[in-house]
Amino acid sequence: MLKKWIQRIGKNPMHIILGLVLIGIGIDLILNDRFFFWPPYALEEANSDFLGTWALFTGLGIIYVGLQKRIPVKANLIWLISACAFLGFETFMETVHGIITPEPGRMFALAIEDFGYLLLAFAMVRTSDTGAGKK
Repeated sequence: MLKKWIQRIGKNPMHIILGLVLIGIGIDLILNDRFFFWPPYALEEANSDFLGTWALFTGLGIIYVGLQKRIPVKANLIWLISACAFLGFETFMETVHGIITPEPGRMFALAIEDFGYLLLAFAMVRTSDTGAGKK
């Protein structure tokens, strides 16, 4: 049984990696109610558990798809698009936080990190069996 799961993880490691990253971000956003401090008029919405839950469930969905014997094409595409949308939003928010903060180093580092994960998700959409990158 364990050998079967290890083989499935080895078949789609990028799904597992991206899924774990999203789960980690999601848990951080759920537990930290003061993560975002911009925009000042929408702090309650920006720090709501919605964003963390979005990342958490997207990560779980990507891992679930990656562990299947045969990747369900539509589910894979939906979860990867959800990951791209979340990571794009997260990259934007971290970049803006870096611009308005007097000490922007950490914020820009997180923006670059999120941008890297966003590029990974785009590459997965293009190369995975989603039909998006196939001609």
